[in-house]
Amino acid sequence: MANKMSFPNVNSKKLAEEIGWHIGDGSMNFYKNQGKIRGIYQLRGHIKDDKNHYITRIKPFFKNLYNLNISLREMPSTRVFGFQIWSNELVNFKHKLGLPLGKKTNVEIPKKILNKKENIIAVIRGIFDTDGCLYLERKNKKLYPRIQIGTISKNLTKQLYFLLNELGFRATQYSTQKQNNKKTFYLVSIRGEEMTKKWFKIIKPANSKHIKKFIYFKNSKNL
Repeated sequence: MANKMSFPNVNSKKLAEEIGWHIGDGSMNFYKNQGKIRGIYQLRGHIKDDKNHYITRIKPFFKNLYNLNISLREMPSTRVFGFQIWSNELVNFKHKLGLPLGKKTNVEIPKKILNKKENIIAVIRGIFDTDGCLYLERKNKKLYPRIQIGTISKNLTKQLYFLLNELGFRATQYSTQKQNNKKTFYLVSIRGEEMTKKWFKIIKPANSKHIKKFIYFKNSKNL
């Protein structure tokens, strides 16, 4: 018999970070399965770059947060790594928090978890660890860092821009069009050495791919 699923308090910092993962890599909806309408939740990242993050952080997180033993696997056809689970309870819990079913065109951070600074930091960390990048550009014979989060949701971009500036970051927001489908893509960006160092001090990314790149930057001739 499977262990019974548990649900965290809405004010939980861990829930805030997990919601960030959902906003970045997650999706959910109700579909017909075995003659019944059932909820399915999926969380999937890059098959190589995010694999360590899923194994070392996300898997134990789900056990601690929801008492769920998730089974991670590679999906070579779509070049992703992660899991899916059929669960009406989990999908309903997340949907009641304010996360959408289906496409995340208008996804935004649920306002009910933004009542504490530590939760704001945690949800931003979750979003960055799944949907963010640290870019290192060569400028004037030095590496110039840029933190960036991209999304199809204009609402999320506005939220992140406001929250990051409230946390003392010099954030900018802009949009572009994807060449393959001409759809609008929204971005929030933080630039420069000072802001990047502050990002890793305050937001504390946990995905090893970000940490390794930041260490590489620090070990370059910039500092």
